[in-house]
Amino acid sequence: MRTLYRQIAIFVACLAFAAPSAAETVGSMTAYQTNIVRNDRGTMKVGAGVELGDQLRSNPTGLGMLVFRDESSAKIGPNTSLTIDEFVYNPGSGSGKIDIGMNSGLARFYGGQISKGGVMQVATPHMVLGARGGIIEVLVAAGQTVGILRAGRMTCTINGKRLVITNPGYACTSEDGKLLTGYGGIDTFPILDSIDRIAGTGLPGAPGPGLDVSAICASALGGSLKVCESSDGALPGVVMEFPDSPTPPAGGGVEDDGEGDGEGCDYYCN
Repeated sequence: MRTLYRQIAIFVACLAFAAPSAAETVGSMTAYQTNIVRNDRGTMKVGAGVELGDQLRSNPTGLGMLVFRDESSAKIGPNTSLTIDEFVYNPGSGSGKIDIGMNSGLARFYGGQISKGGVMQVATPHMVLGARGGIIEVLVAAGQTVGILRAGRMTCTINGKRLVITNPGYACTSEDGKLLTGYGGIDTFPILDSIDRIAGTGLPGAPGPGLDVSAICASALGGSLKVCESSDGALPGVVMEFPDSPTPPAGGGVEDDGEGDGEGCDYYCN
C-alpha cells in the first residue's frame, strides 16, 4: 500500500511539472472595428485580454486599440501584423521593457510608464524604433519601414547606426539597409482616426475602405517610398499585404540612454 501511495504521489508530481504555465496577460483590447484576429484563431472583441506572445492581425478594414498594463497603447490600422514579443513592468519604479514585432501595416504607439522609465521599442524587418514618452507611428510596406514622430522622442536603428529624432513630424526611413531622415509629411488621420471607421465603442458600423496608400504617396515623403512607385502609369492602390514569413529585424536595437549621446547614437534630427 505504501508503494502504491508513493507511485500516486510521483504521478501527481509529474503532472504538476508537465502542466504548462498560464500565459501572462499584458493588456486588453479596448476598441475595435472589424476583424482583428489573435493567433489566427478568432476575432477579438472589446475587453479581450492580450497575452505575451500573441500575434494580432487586422483585415483590410480592421482598426482597434490595445492598451497595456503600464498605460501605453497601440492603435492598429488595416492589414497590420503585430506580435507581443516581450513585456516586463515594475509598477513601483515605472521601469520595464515592451518589445513589439511588426511585420506589416500601419500602427500608432502611445508611450506609457515604461516608455518614460524603461525601454519601449517596435522591431520591423528593416528597423528598430524606440519611443521615449510621446507618440510614434510606424508604416511597414513594400520592403520599407517609415517611423514618424508625433510627440516625445524617437530612436531609429539600422545595422548599428542610430538616429534620435526630437522634432514632431519628422520621420526616419529604411532604404536598402540605409537609414534616411527628413520631414515626414504623412497624414495618417484618414486611416487611423476616421469616426466612420472606429468610434471607440466596438459597435458594428459601416466598414471603411482598405489601406489605400495614395494619401501617403501624396505626402512630402511619398516620392522616396517604394510602395508609391507607379505601375504602368497608374496610381498606387491597396498594396498592404502580410509577408509570407517573419523576417528578423535588421536593427541592433541600441538602447537609448535618455541623453542621445551614448554609444551607437550618431546624431539628433531636430
